[in-house]
Amino acid sequence: MTTVKDDRLQLRVDPAAKRRIERAAQAAHQSVTAFVLQSAELHAEQVLADRMVVTLSPAAATAFAAALERPAEVNTRLATALARPATFSWLD
Repeated sequence: MTTVKDDRLQLRVDPAAKRRIERAAQAAHQSVTAFVLQSAELHAEQVLADRMVVTLSPAAATAFAAALERPAEVNTRLATALARPATFSWLD
């Protein structure tokens, strides 16, 4: 069964990006439309998968709730390390 495609997406792109997308689509043996749509759908799936609901068994849910209710334990070695002044600087 064929899906009717009535919706459209329009976007503006700089010339260098357009050429890169066209080269990639050609390398993948796809039209630019198919390449862009497939890439966008894959990325959308990845983004949405990161925000999915996690389903736990009753035992796992109980263990998770218990862990959340326990007071945090201070890791003294980590706290000491974090209290020391940094000996490095970020490179920009």
